[in-house]
Amino acid sequence: MTRALGHAGRLALLGLGGFVVLALGAAAGLWAQAWDVPVGKAYMSPGTDAWLGTDALGYDLFAQAVQGARVSLVAGVGGAAGAVAVGGALGAWAGLRGGWTDRLLSGATDAFAAVPPVVALLAMALALGPGVSTVVVAIAATQWTGVFRAARAEGQRLRAADYYRAAQAMGAGTLHQIGWHVVPALRPVLLSALVVLFAHAVKVEALLAYLGASAPELPSWGKLLARSGSELARGVWWPTLAASAPLALLVLCAQVLADRSGRRRE
Repeated sequence: MTRALGHAGRLALLGLGGFVVLALGAAAGLWAQAWDVPVGKAYMSPGTDAWLGTDALGYDLFAQAVQGARVSLVAGVGGAAGAVAVGGALGAWAGLRGGWTDRLLSGATDAFAAVPPVVALLAMALALGPGVSTVVVAIAATQWTGVFRAARAEGQRLRAADYYRAAQAMGAGTLHQIGWHVVPALRPVLLSALVVLFAHAVKVEALLAYLGASAPELPSWGKLLARSGSELARGVWWPTLAASAPLALLVLCAQVLADRSGRRRE
């Protein structure tokens, strides 16, 4: 048992370390060389002049990957935090209030969850136009339903507790109960959901960028993947590596941390 916990702890540290490396890389993108300035010939293979090679226009793929990390991290953190905030607040309110409020919010959530996520994402992207803010809003607006259900269940549990009824009899309102009872009880669940949704949000951002819904003026991993498909068929593999390697590392680190947070709750 102790050995298993130690192994899980090392994996969590590894995941956290991966996050730190990628975050530092994204911060370094603020001072990195311009990604849209040619550094050599088209399709130069990885080497000392261009660590990850160049694309069809001779642009440095390493600089594009570093700049793309900023877009992915902002979209991942913003979208996941928005989904947790919306789902947590609505779920806790529905669980504590009960009655028609619970039925109305639960019915709306079930109806919203019935819409295919890709359809909802594309509809919001088309309505709001391409951009990082569009990606953040689209992720938050389509990924909150699971958090709603967890928060609603916790709210229902607390509504049946004696201390909640006592506080209610003393005149405590719903917002007071959420702040003093629901939020502390939900903190482990919400933190775990935040990490899980972050990993999912990064993949969603890559999908939207692949489809052209991300910021048109900034490079992103999804855009690199969209351009690298035809290049890979010609034997030019390094553009695919420049996008897929950091994306896979970021998602893996998030999943490791999510698994660790789930073990802590158990």
